[in-house]
Amino acid sequence: MKKILLIVAMAFSFSYAQIATDMVVYKNPYCGCCTNWIAQMKAEGFNIQTVVRKNFDTLKRANGISAQYASCHTALIDGYAIEGHVNYSAIKRLLTEKPKDIRALTVPGMVVGSPGMEMGNKKMPYNIIAIRTDGSTFIYERH
Repeated sequence: MKKILLIVAMAFSFSYAQIATDMVVYKNPYCGCCTNWIAQMKAEGFNIQTVVRKNFDTLKRANGISAQYASCHTALIDGYAIEGHVNYSAIKRLLTEKPKDIRALTVPGMVVGSPGMEMGNKKMPYNIIAIRTDGSTFIYERH
């Protein structure tokens, strides 16, 4: 039994070690919640390059993120866009599974209780939306 558990643990560790860790985050110079989200992603092991810009709507559109799915910051990692306050668990899942039909994950707006938007015990339910390469969307995770 110990051997089986060891093999499972090693397989999990190996798959985790294979995910990308270099992330570029584009953020507005006046947004503190972005800084909080970046700090949480760094704590999870991502190497983050932060690019501060007042406007990066063109970058959002180039990555399939329309205004209705936009948030305050956009991250790029391993060919995917991460828009807004997406949980680490969803990013890890995306980078582990590497789906070819998804181009972005987003938490539209600025949802209280999402990573970087913590406000004490206040927490609003929210969905992480996947944007497919064809522009269609679906709920990737519920929180």
